[in-house]
Amino acid sequence: MGNVNTITLPATEIEVVDIDVCVAGGGTAGCMAAIAAARNGAKVLMVEKLPVPGGTLTNGGIGVSSYYNQCDDPKDAKRIVGGLAYEMIDKLIESGGATSFAMTPDNPQRNAYRVVADHEPYKGVIAEMLMEAGVEVLLNCMVSEVVMDGSKIDYIVVDRRDKRVAYRAKTYVDATGDGDVAKKAGATMLDMTHGQECATGMVFGIGGIDWDRVLEENKGVFHEITSNEMNDKGVMNKNYIFALGYAPQKYGMMKSLEGIKILSMQVNHPGEATYVNLSRGEILDGTDPEELSKAELRVRLRLKNIVEDFKKYVPGFENAYLSWASVQLGVRISYIVKCDYSITQDDIHNARRFDDEIGLYGFHDLAAKAGENIPIQGDGFYGFPYRMLLPVGCDNLLVAGRCVTEEYEAHMSTRNTVGCMIMGEAAGTAAAICSKSGKMTREIEYAQLAEALKKDDVILSI
Repeated sequence: MGNVNTITLPATEIEVVDIDVCVAGGGTAGCMAAIAAARNGAKVLMVEKLPVPGGTLTNGGIGVSSYYNQCDDPKDAKRIVGGLAYEMIDKLIESGGATSFAMTPDNPQRNAYRVVADHEPYKGVIAEMLMEAGVEVLLNCMVSEVVMDGSKIDYIVVDRRDKRVAYRAKTYVDATGDGDVAKKAGATMLDMTHGQECATGMVFGIGGIDWDRVLEENKGVFHEITSNEMNDKGVMNKNYIFALGYAPQKYGMMKSLEGIKILSMQVNHPGEATYVNLSRGEILDGTDPEELSKAELRVRLRLKNIVEDFKKYVPGFENAYLSWASVQLGVRISYIVKCDYSITQDDIHNARRFDDEIGLYGFHDLAAKAGENIPIQGDGFYGFPYRMLLPVGCDNLLVAGRCVTEEYEAHMSTRNTVGCMIMGEAAGTAAAICSKSGKMTREIEYAQLAEALKKDDVILSI
């Protein structure tokens, strides 16, 4: 770039709009926060930078295996996640936009069931849930400024396409992923934007595949997992998952896959790899616009080359084509907000429970990695405490999603989609209680929050 100079813009007056709850970020956590707050009687505004809400679930494949506790025998599994997270996936299953919960007995993370959905039907389901709840949604908009009044956020400034507007809420939820609002509010932030843990991901799809030939002529590379399971409504669905364990000794000529250990595929429909997960992509600072933009271009080219290599070298892919790709790179971690409590890997491993729980979770992402297969002890799940949503130094802000959890090893588990939805629903419910009572986030009674969550079918004990 050229020389950098500065200018001073003239001061302008902008209108102020009063609301009860403002949710910044309309992704996995933000949508649930907004819906929960609205269902609990608050006037809610949700601001999202992309043209469609939903976050990771919109931006890629929905393959989740964390609605149940960990266990040795899938037949002994118990569902531990309810509330909006389960309602959403249940709506998808009922509409035909997702498989049933399929048994996965060979899952090294010991998660007994997995459900796989399509991202396009999900867009419709989450839109319906937002509209039915009465959430005011602003898409293609970003929070540009946060104005404080002591330890409270007074209002946020939103850059809309037509004008700038200040929104003054009683309670705020930061579900931006990068902790944008918390950072502007002066919260203590942990910079996690550098290092191997910052590898991004990209999900895409490939059509035109002859799977019979692929499985016949690529034995030992492609593995088929099929499951015929009855869902909760008594409907029999088939769930097919194919995993490609990249074999350099057989496909070393595929230069587009250099540096990739595993390229996983899952198949929802005949003739396609519905979701291909390029899970170890560019390593970068996901908050640096220039770095992120360059990486986006490089990854788009890489996807093109991957499909061309499959067509050339893998029998059964001769007529393959790139059918779709995520709107943006998936960023795993960037900035973490320091909160009153942060879950640790020790908490996860030892199945720790808390006296202010907002949900239960049985996902342990690093259990089967780095040569370790360490299950969650006890009943195979741990608790999420309300304290993990309370940023230090701010009294009317809650945080939810991947900007939570300081320890990287533990963050790999809590950042996953179902974990984000659990946090989001609790943050939205708490925000509604705060806005109606006039209390700050640390002043509400946990018993009141727990009662509201249980009323909405959140599972707090089994």
